[in-house]
Amino acid sequence: MEKATVHVISHSHWDREWYMPFEKFRMRLVKLIDDVLELLEAENNGFAFFHLDGHVLLVDDYLEIRPEQEERLRALVRQGKLSIGPWYVLQDAFLTSGEAQIRNLQLGLARAEELGGATEIGYFPDTFGNISQSAQLLQGFGIRHAVFGRGINAIAENNGVRNTDSSGYPSELWWASPDGSRVLSVFLANWYHNGMELPTDPARAAERGRVALDNVERFATTPHLLLMNGCDHQPVQADVGRAVAALNEGLPAYRFVHSRFADYFDRLEAYGSPSATVAGELIGERTDGWTTLVNTASSRMYLKQWNTRVQGELERWAEPFATIAGLLGREYPAAFMKQAWKLLLQNHPHDSICGCSVDAVHEEMVTRFMKSAQIAESLSSEAMAYIAGRTDTSAFASREAGAPADVYPFVVFNPLGWTRDEWTTVDIDAEAELAPERYALLDRDGAEVACAWEDLGWISGFTLPDDRFRIPWRKRRYRLTFLASGIPGTGHAVFAWVRRSRDKAVPIGNGDEASCVLAADSATLENAYLRIVADLGGILTLEDKITGQIYRDLLALEDSGDIGNEYLYRAAEDAPPILTGKALVRLEDRSTFGCARLVIRHRLELPAEREGSGRSTRTVSQEIEVVVSLRTGAKYAEIDVSLDNAAKDHRLRALFPSDAAAEFVRADAPFDVVKRSIAPWEGWRNPSRNERMQSFVDMSDGARGLAIVTEGLPEYEALRDGRGTIALTLLRCVGELGDWNYFPTPGAQCLGPYGCRFAVVPHGGDYREVVRTAQAFNAPFRAVPTGVHGGPLPSALSWASVDSPGGAVVTTALKRAEDAEGVVLRLVNLGESEEKVSATGRLFEGDVAVSERMLSERVTAPVPAEEGRIAFALAPKKILTLGIEGTFVEVK
Repeated sequence: MEKATVHVISHSHWDREWYMPFEKFRMRLVKLIDDVLELLEAENNGFAFFHLDGHVLLVDDYLEIRPEQEERLRALVRQGKLSIGPWYVLQDAFLTSGEAQIRNLQLGLARAEELGGATEIGYFPDTFGNISQSAQLLQGFGIRHAVFGRGINAIAENNGVRNTDSSGYPSELWWASPDGSRVLSVFLANWYHNGMELPTDPARAAERGRVALDNVERFATTPHLLLMNGCDHQPVQADVGRAVAALNEGLPAYRFVHSRFADYFDRLEAYGSPSATVAGELIGERTDGWTTLVNTASSRMYLKQWNTRVQGELERWAEPFATIAGLLGREYPAAFMKQAWKLLLQNHPHDSICGCSVDAVHEEMVTRFMKSAQIAESLSSEAMAYIAGRTDTSAFASREAGAPADVYPFVVFNPLGWTRDEWTTVDIDAEAELAPERYALLDRDGAEVACAWEDLGWISGFTLPDDRFRIPWRKRRYRLTFLASGIPGTGHAVFAWVRRSRDKAVPIGNGDEASCVLAADSATLENAYLRIVADLGGILTLEDKITGQIYRDLLALEDSGDIGNEYLYRAAEDAPPILTGKALVRLEDRSTFGCARLVIRHRLELPAEREGSGRSTRTVSQEIEVVVSLRTGAKYAEIDVSLDNAAKDHRLRALFPSDAAAEFVRADAPFDVVKRSIAPWEGWRNPSRNERMQSFVDMSDGARGLAIVTEGLPEYEALRDGRGTIALTLLRCVGELGDWNYFPTPGAQCLGPYGCRFAVVPHGGDYREVVRTAQAFNAPFRAVPTGVHGGPLPSALSWASVDSPGGAVVTTALKRAEDAEGVVLRLVNLGESEEKVSATGRLFEGDVAVSERMLSERVTAPVPAEEGRIAFALAPKKILTLGIEGTFVEVK
């Protein structure tokens, strides 16, 4: 009988920053890699391979200090002794977007190839759960294997074993995405440290090896077993060759080899196909619920808000419009775009974006976010200004007899892939004080558009010309608010604020505009689609005029004590939550043109902090302002919450009973909308069952639906209260990191000013109605002033748009191809039907050639296109990447 082979893989799981800040960890990293290089180059020491944790950024971190070692390191990578990549960073998969994860692989693989070659193993040793589309992402880069450590069986400490009943999964299995993609995977059932610090004495090695292998063999389905020789920031075991020899001597029934993942997977594939498959997202559903680490989604919520802002800036604005400007002749800012992405991705490691590190780590993260945002915002504004400058606005100079004395054109940009109507604002800067009542807003056809103006007074600024010294200026600023209608998908349309030669009344509304009415015991917001009544406790009743459904008891605020840590919410003992809705609040009307606004002011007496396992008797007075906005023509209510947080050790949530007869919720995830059961399995013990989303969670039963759409608030809970209540976490404040020691984190108490934004969306019961609302909520129009001039671009133009039944197919990227040959457009079908969705796309105006590509952007097949139009069928949850080359636009 052939001996079982035990593959001993030396590694060190390297969190770039965590319980110490980056530079302190880097000093240890440099020592580690110095030692590894020496060991790999030595002869006859039994040290053959080292796995550098699956992400390539730490190599650059090392080379910044040891640049003279690059060729030496490169040679070891080429020889297959040192394994690097494929990721740029080991990211958290739920709190980062799908596009960010693609950029993570693109940057990681490219850099690893520059350094000698990438290890094509999808490595997820410590992600806090794993997303449903991981297999499809990996396959899109030609990666066929994966290693992961969380999300199915519960992990025991100290190489132990939990969940050994029939609910557990084996180590070797297929991991499948909902589109059918799958990768051969290994689940680290005994964690990534089950072979750390192996003894070199044969007797001790046999004793230790026997215990470890008993645990490994409980889950293994092949004679190829895995011992991971390393742990978090573990110094390399220099004598692992002697340890392997000792194990071979002490346990002769096995064959121990110092190995690497490439060889290990070769042996697994040769053995045969696994019999088990795990599908979709891995979130620890069949555990006791205490070790899922899900509450990192609410730790340091300000980080999540920063991330949403910067991701959106890069994906929705900088990339697509810099790409379009490049097609029009502007040099594409490739180096700056790459730098902005790198800075953002450096904040995506799981201990970083999850907010579960010491304060110094997260202070540095804010600086990185700021830097990435500065670059991304500059790229966006420069690209849109360039496009606006090439858009024909000359028609506004001759709209009627008696040419206007003043014309202020501007271009409204829509970054999403369908034609939209949205309320927007634009700032008009004039050289002199104007008489705004003499001005009218015109659309591209010369029709007047109702608008309101606000005089913001004199402002000072400067310009920095490319060919001369800086120029300071002083101008009068006017802000216009209006409904921008019919803005083409991924495109633009022109407007102008024009001074007429004669007075002309501007229409203010058509009778359907939003209104706010204050009464003695309530306040009412109403438009053509919704009616919202707030009582004196600040609780809302919402009527959906389209469906006739009424939603009651919305927007109560719940404050509970939190005696947990950055990883885990744990309710304070003997301290029931404090709820708004019972005390009187102040209701104020703050309506503006096109938007009815109601201000609700709460004052709560909150326990100041924790005391032991409960909440303190000392209290602080906490004011919370809630602004409920209903825009003319909107089918959802916008909510802004602001406070100056004065309490510690607490969690603030907003509650939304849906009264939908639903057993599941749906939440958006990277390239997916996932369906999650509300009721946990019988082994769940945690009283809470929080989960994560990207931008919305929906509770619906086919006839009645209520969704919450958010901007950087990724944690919710579907309460098991008989009313289908969605609890949205607004803020969570704790004072320690948690995990293996005591690390105080006063910054995680989030004291001081804080605000957040979300929307309440009633609908007819189909979650697909919410998808576009969530995208639009997070990507409002932008308006860019320009001059009166001719130009090659027409007054309205769509660069790329896609239409599908129910809006299930959405665009996620429009970018320059990585090889600079053409443009890449990415779409995903978020529908659940087993049938393919037929969709049509309009891709630019000119004569273009379209091809289907992998996520790596390698061409796989041509796609028929006629005059820039394509028709295609897309399977459920399938990601489609299109490459477009050619003339791109026939300018008029």
